[in-house]
Amino acid sequence: MCGRFTLKTPVADWLADLFPNWNLNSESALESLPPSLTLPRFNIAPSQQILVVRYTDNGEPAIDSMRWGLVPNWADSLSIGYNMINARSESIADKPSFRPSLINQRCVVITDGYYEWKKLPPKIKEPYWIHTAGERVFAMAGLWAENRKIKDPQSINHSISSATIITTESSPDVVSVHDRMPALMLNEAQIAAWLDPSLNKPDNIDRLLEQLQPCSTGVLQLRRVSTRVNSPANEEAEVLNPVD
Repeated sequence: MCGRFTLKTPVADWLADLFPNWNLNSESALESLPPSLTLPRFNIAPSQQILVVRYTDNGEPAIDSMRWGLVPNWADSLSIGYNMINARSESIADKPSFRPSLINQRCVVITDGYYEWKKLPPKIKEPYWIHTAGERVFAMAGLWAENRKIKDPQSINHSISSATIITTESSPDVVSVHDRMPALMLNEAQIAAWLDPSLNKPDNIDRLLEQLQPCSTGVLQLRRVSTRVNSPANEEAEVLNPVD
């Protein structure tokens, strides 16, 4: 699964790295985003706002801010989102909460590392920060939804936009810590294939699901970190300090 992650890479840098050929401008992106989301973040937790890239109804790629934890359009309460921070790739095509978003509302969540906890006896959980070589930014496959039943006074249209991170089986790099991991999109081509609006048809579900695979061996690295990360209140850079 994925219950916490980081995004300390500046917006301009991850735009240049992941979207060099897209119609995404760093200056306009910064203007449209809450200032707090453009600062380095070291302990992003469920129910907080996260940065996603998606296609708009006009067929244009866009950077957006969404609540982490999917709140389907039929939900009457935000509490459902706490149970939908992740979506298993094996079942998203069958579940009513996820299937419509799989067909029409796919996104990627921008990150440069995520946290996972290794369970040890008797009841110990060791936190690890999982990242790529060089701590390069990458994306996690996601789904998003818009709920107009629940009003958000801070939203322009007063609706709730939310997202979930899709998980798959772990790669050999991280299976010693946890048996699940986010479905990663490591480059522009992978992101474009996942977001491709031409696949927004039920007939293309199998093609979409084929993209949600564990990443290759040797891509990810583990760093054991302090249990300070267990609390979302601890958001300082020191939560990433390695622990022997």
